[in-house]
Formats: sequence, C-alpha cells, structure tokens
Amino acid sequence: MSERERVAVGYRLRALRERRGWDRLQLAEMLGVHSGSIARWETGGAVPHAYTLERIAELCGASSEWIRTGRGDSPVPSEPERASEPEPEAEQAGAEDVFASLDAVARFVEGMGPAGQERHRKLDALEGLRRMLTARGMLPDWWYALRDRVENGEI
Repeated sequence: MSERERVAVGYRLRALRERRGWDRLQLAEMLGVHSGSIARWETGGAVPHAYTLERIAELCGASSEWIRTGRGDSPVPSEPERASEPEPEAEQAGAEDVFASLDAVARFVEGMGPAGQERHRKLDALEGLRRMLTARGMLPDWWYALRDRVENGEI
C-alpha cells in the first residue's frame, strides 16, 4: 500500500472516530490496542491488520472496504454519537455561524491559489478550521467533502 493510500485510510478512520465523538483513547480501549496505534493509523504511518479493520468497521457502522478504498457511500453519520447529552442547539448554531456554508469556505480556500496549487497551504487552513469546529463540538459533513476536493486538486 502506498503512502498516499495509507494517509487516505487514516483520514477515513479519523472521520469515523470523530463522527462518533470518540477520542483516540476511547477507540483504543474498545479495540484493545494502544492509543499510539490509532494515531499511527490516522496519520498514515501504518494500517491496521485486517481483523482490526473489520472490528473498527463493525464498531463504526462502516464497511472495511469503504475504510480501505473509500468506494461506495460514506457510512459516516451526519452527527456525532455521544454517550453524554447532545449539544444545546445554541452551541451548534454558533459553530455553524463561523463558516455558514461549504461555498463560503470553498471561496476562501480557492483564494489561496489556483486549483491544484498551494495544496499544503489549503490543507493547513482546513485543518485549522477542523480544530476550531471540533472544539465547538461540531464538524459538518461539508468539511470532509471540501478536504477531499483539495486533496484531489479540484480546488
């Protein structure tokens, strides 16, 4: 498996984990692995063994094929499933107000350079946005779609 494929698998694993509202330690405990393993998988340093990948898929409601290849419909639920009470609507609205839509953020990212150029700079900006939104308890579906478009050189 190439480095690019490992990184893509890592992004999908991270998306599944974050959408469930789990931190790395929680997922590691469920799988019976060290949280450092989760970090290596999510950053593309390694890929989980087939059995572990199947277990992750089962826990997250995904298929191992989607995790490995990204083919098919994304199984990621639209809102994180949390053991605690859901976020109050006012807090969710505040996170959505930061960047109202995919179009607003896409225009911002496109302003950094022509499509396919300044890729790392665009991904860094998206990573900062991800951190801000997850700190507020929300990461909209469009964030992942936008990141994939930047990764593929469409933006």
